[in-house]
Amino acid sequence: MFNETYKLSNGVEIPKLGLGTWLLNDAQTAQAVRDAVSIGYRHIDTAQAYMNEAGVGEGIRSCGVAREELFITTKVAAEAKAYDAVTNSIDESLAKMGLDYIDLLIIHSPQPWMEFREENRYFEENKEVWKSLEDAYKTGKIKAIGLSNFLQDDVENILASCEIKPMVNQILAHVSNTPLELIEFCQENDILVEAYSPIAHGAVLNNREVKVIADKYGVSVAQACLRYDIQLGLVVIPKTANPDHMRNNAELDFVISDEDMETLKNVKHIQNYGEHSFFPVFGGKLK
Repeated sequence: MFNETYKLSNGVEIPKLGLGTWLLNDAQTAQAVRDAVSIGYRHIDTAQAYMNEAGVGEGIRSCGVAREELFITTKVAAEAKAYDAVTNSIDESLAKMGLDYIDLLIIHSPQPWMEFREENRYFEENKEVWKSLEDAYKTGKIKAIGLSNFLQDDVENILASCEIKPMVNQILAHVSNTPLELIEFCQENDILVEAYSPIAHGAVLNNREVKVIADKYGVSVAQACLRYDIQLGLVVIPKTANPDHMRNNAELDFVISDEDMETLKNVKHIQNYGEHSFFPVFGGKLK
């Protein structure tokens, strides 16, 4: 699995499987990066909002693998909606991680988290943010640029005026919550879709319907969920600090049949993400 990649529209190769680091502190993140790299991972995903970029940098420096062999993603804070603020934040991310370049930089959200999916769409502001990403890309600070949590009209807003097209849209996409129309739109526009929380932040693990299919292939529910996304043509970035889970998440050398894929596409839509339901990406509202 570790050698499998997709090719972005600009020719950059991105590993199909990455390690997510959401909700890990710097120390946990540094150790998770070291463990993941020793197991075979080469793709690490972080964000300015995670406040663990320094931990990612420490993990990179101490993992024993050359920087050039790793693919590092970070995300511009959702609240940064002006050219200068974004430009400064890019330099801050590079400094925190101690890197000369970032492999993929994406806008974390089309709206600030406190206004996520509300009326103000920040169309003009996001064009300004995108211009900053384009300029950083031209200077070589970033090897690829993209979006996260952008709906179709958010993406269309960027496509309407950009000089460089987005290469990625990272979205919530998992069994029981798969935005197939958005995925198809992105793929038609040569935008690779990445799936965060591909195991529904754990909320799908006890789903009986999914377990029946996982048992059929002799795999775990988590493995079935990851394989499902990959067969849809998505990158998966499951978050874990557990080396055993890292290993299991990489054991995906099975193929789900077309019939079973259709079943998984139609699993009843998840309504409750448990203790994490308050996060905007899971439908909650920050106060």
